[in-house]
Amino acid sequence: ANRYIADFSKLIRTVLNNMNEEYVRLSVELGSIEDYLKIEYLRFGNKFDYRLEIDNQVVLESIMVSPGIVQPFIENAIWHGVMGLDERKGTIRVSLKMDYDKIVCTVEDDGVGRARSEAMKDRSLPTRSKGISSAMERLRIINNLQDTNYRIVISDLHPDRVETGTRVEIDMPVMVRA
Repeated sequence: ANRYIADFSKLIRTVLNNMNEEYVRLSVELGSIEDYLKIEYLRFGNKFDYRLEIDNQVVLESIMVSPGIVQPFIENAIWHGVMGLDERKGTIRVSLKMDYDKIVCTVEDDGVGRARSEAMKDRSLPTRSKGISSAMERLRIINNLQDTNYRIVISDLHPDRVETGTRVEIDMPVMVRA
């Protein structure tokens, strides 16, 4: 319980500190993502394992990213992907890869998939996550201001399976600092 409270407090402090920032160091954002995954793992460790994979071209201390874009998709992977599994433990993979002037963050889960998750959904809950809407809106604003085409692409990880899983590819705008 103490570990959970300490990790949760650290996450809340980081989120509140980053909330009003346009860009934060990637190392800080990644720390926030890892803290979130640790907390959910402590709560539901019997439901999933997770991996963070960072390409060696990604220099954590010199890259700045817009905070809070990735976490809502990880939350969805947990709550709507692997939490729906009955017979096995799921896996969530978060990977970061440099792609010219952006980082592509891929969030994958091997959970029940979008169609089955929709069928299992509690109709009393909101239809779309506020976090996901905020992330999409933030990218839309950045695209308009910078005349860019950053995208979020959501697809089935294994379309040929019953439990299709989900893949989300997020273009993360970056600033490079020395």
